Order: sequence, then structure tokens, then C-alpha cells
Amino acid sequence: MKIKAAVVRKPGEEFAFEELELQDPKETEVLVKIAACGVCHTDAVARDQLIPVPLPAVLGHEGSGVVEKVGSAVRDVKPGDHVVLTAYSCGRCEPCVTGHPSQCIHG
Repeated sequence: MKIKAAVVRKPGEEFAFEELELQDPKETEVLVKIAACGVCHTDAVARDQLIPVPLPAVLGHEGSGVVEKVGSAVRDVKPGDHVVLTAYSCGRCEPCVTGHPSQCIHG
């Protein structure tokens, strides 16, 4: 499936909209057709590598949309469900318990 995404390829580089190929969801994944997505300060510092992320990267972790497909092990949502998205955080690691869930080492 072809998608359009904001991609960062080098530290500090502006987001560039590119067409990418997206695979079907794996066993525990959900494919969401995004209606809206925010790009926040966390994304900007990840782009600038103040929070190290592997590059190239598609950033933007706050979104909403409609579930299109689910992996075989997914039971909590189904195609057609309206959902909101955010970054995963475990709630137990040092960054999480000190008020920095966006820096979760398990997310």
C-alpha cells in the first residue's frame, strides 16, 4: 500500500513529504487510516537527534483515524473503529516514573 509521510533523513533536516510503501500489519499490529496527525516538540527534538532515533524516520506520534486492517492476534479493535494514537510508554522505566514517558526505553 502506498502512503504519504513526513520523513526526516538527516539530523536537523526539514520534514519532507514522501510516498512510501507500507506493509500489511504484522500479527500484533493495527493499520489506521490517519485523519489527522500532530507533529509536536518531541518530534522536533527527535528530528534534531536530541532524543536519538534511527534515521531515516517517520515522525508524528499523536493522531486519529479509522482502523483499516488488524493483525491476526489483535482483539481490542476491529476495522471501522475510530481510534486515537500516541506513543507507547511502559509506565515502569526510569523516564516513565520521573515524568518523561515520551522517552520510555521500552516504547
